[in-house]
Amino acid sequence: MNIYKSKRDWIYGSLFLGIGLLFMIIIFSAYFDMSFSEWLIMAIILSGINTVLLISFFFIKIRIDSEDLVVNVIFDIFRVSIFKITKIRIGETMWSGFHKYGTSVGGLIVFSKFKNDLYITPENRDEFLKKLLEINSHIIIDDVRVKKASRASA
Repeated sequence: MNIYKSKRDWIYGSLFLGIGLLFMIIIFSAYFDMSFSEWLIMAIILSGINTVLLISFFFIKIRIDSEDLVVNVIFDIFRVSIFKITKIRIGETMWSGFHKYGTSVGGLIVFSKFKNDLYITPENRDEFLKKLLEINSHIIIDDVRVKKASRASA
């Protein structure tokens, strides 16, 4: 079993920090405008959402578990068989697919036979791809970064 941390960058870090600070400002400023019971309910809900966001940012892991690719945040939230993976696109943004578990830009989009695309950002991308190709050598690797660089130079 191989475990890969999700790569984090300043864009996503600042986004999560901004959302957390916004929730805290809302909680503190609403204290004077609401009754205490209303404020307490709102504070509990926003603090819960903030906690879930922070946990998902710091504790996301990608695991290759024998023949499965698993995304884990405290518990398994996504699982796909590596033999059902058809293509992996490198260097794409996260605006593709339904399952978005990346914490960085320029990650990997994993396409499978069931059309449930997955966006992930493993820290050690080359080792991760090598391990996937050892298990399933029929996976097509599509590097979008190379195509963008060749179009820019032309």
